[in-house]
Parts: sequence; structure tokens; C-alpha cells
Amino acid sequence: MRILTILLLAFAANTLVAQEAKPAYCEEAPATYGTPGGEAAPSLPKFATTPTREYKVQVAILRYTDPAEYPFHPSLVARYRPCEQVWVVESRQSFVDREEAVALQETLREAGYAGSYITDLVAYQ
Repeated sequence: MRILTILLLAFAANTLVAQEAKPAYCEEAPATYGTPGGEAAPSLPKFATTPTREYKVQVAILRYTDPAEYPFHPSLVARYRPCEQVWVVESRQSFVDREEAVALQETLREAGYAGSYITDLVAYQ
């Protein structure tokens, strides 16, 4: 019984140590522009960029798993999101043409990534 208790405590301690602390910006409230009820804030600067829709193929979201332990297709990359504390495995490239993203998705399905899906993102040019 003592060994079971010691193993349980060791497992709990290991779990607490293995958890990474979130960066401070994850807990901070978003900054506001201007003060509520005060003077009107100056207008935000204008930039000569245009938003465009692009697509990525997302394969997995890993929680409590290090992606270094797994081999991935060469067209994929794992990116860490510290606030959510997850790894996102997605295509290295983003595609302007959705058909290119669908073609990569089909290639990945043939390679064994059956649960892949296409995500939309906004890029600025």
C-alpha cells in the first residue's frame, strides 16, 4: 500500500512539474484605445495593406503531447500556442487558392491524415 501511495504522489508531482506556465500576456486584459467616457481618441493610422483570405490545412491539435516524438509529412509544421497550451499541426504554406489547399488535403489523406481540415485566415498584403 505504501508503494502505491508513493507512486501516486510521484505521478502527481511529475504532472505538476511538467505543466508549462502561461506567458504573462495570456492573463492580461486587452489594452483599449482611448479612455471610456473621456476625450475621443485620435484615429488609428491607415496602412496601405489589403486583407486577403488564405487557407491552411490543419491536421491535429495536440494537448499534453510533444510533436517531436512523431514523424510528420514534410509539408506540415507544428506550432505552439502558449495561451491554449496546445500544439497545432498544420501546413507550412498558406494558400490563396482554396483548390490548392484541397489538393494538399487530399495528398495528406492519402498519406494517412484522415482528419485534416481547411482553416481560413486573413492575411494582409
